[in-house]
Amino acid sequence: MILVFVFVSVFLSCLPVLHSATEGNMSTPTCPESFSCPGFAPFRYPFYNDTDERCGLIKVKCNSKGGEIQIGEKNYEIVGKFDSSISSVIIRNTTFQKLVNNKSCEALLNNFTSPSPLLYSISIIPFLTLFKCTKNTSYAEGMNAYFNQPNYNSYNTCKDYNFYYDYSVNNATAPSDLQRTCEVIQLPARGGWEKKEHNTTNIKEHNTTHIFSLISPVFSISFSLTGYCGTCQYKGGRCHTNKGQFHCLDAKKGIYFWTVYYVYC
Repeated sequence: MILVFVFVSVFLSCLPVLHSATEGNMSTPTCPESFSCPGFAPFRYPFYNDTDERCGLIKVKCNSKGGEIQIGEKNYEIVGKFDSSISSVIIRNTTFQKLVNNKSCEALLNNFTSPSPLLYSISIIPFLTLFKCTKNTSYAEGMNAYFNQPNYNSYNTCKDYNFYYDYSVNNATAPSDLQRTCEVIQLPARGGWEKKEHNTTNIKEHNTTHIFSLISPVFSISFSLTGYCGTCQYKGGRCHTNKGQFHCLDAKKGIYFWTVYYVYC
């Protein structure tokens, strides 16, 4: 019988609740150290092959052209992976690509965040920071004064919001005195992946005053484990989820460190 140690923790807020239980006879998967898709460096944990669903967090489905990666409920085409030791890939977001090509304001609202922040975080390199500010005449004067600085550009065509950005500041973070009617949006910026993908220099150059020439549907995304998964990895385990449960597997010993049952308010 395989014993699984599950710790008890009760939260008074609307956070996941960790129930205690002792589980037996739970089968454990045999997880490969790595797997490969055509044309890419090998994938390692936290990625897992779609045929080994209990071996990781980020699902990759290989195909004859390369592969797709699933982040949350959405699938993205993988266009590059150069180092097997780094948890990052280069992907193409085809939905975002259509919005950018059509110069749709919806493209500027696509803030890229982790679908499972309690398990892992994501970071995009490089990214462009936009300040999305509500079109409100009561704050118009203060807004214009705040962003009336060298290097700031604006895009004011959208119905409900004005967008401000400083392309000269790479991967900018939000200033502490940002206007309360503004929200920070981080979008993937052009970083040369387009040229590498097409193996050509015949790519339209960006224009800092034209926002849609600065953002890209092809970008590098990396994953860092957080919360329970960070603790699991620190103990030498691998985590995966299944039907609202989080499992931490000691793949070498073939036992589970613990299982977490999520209960949301």
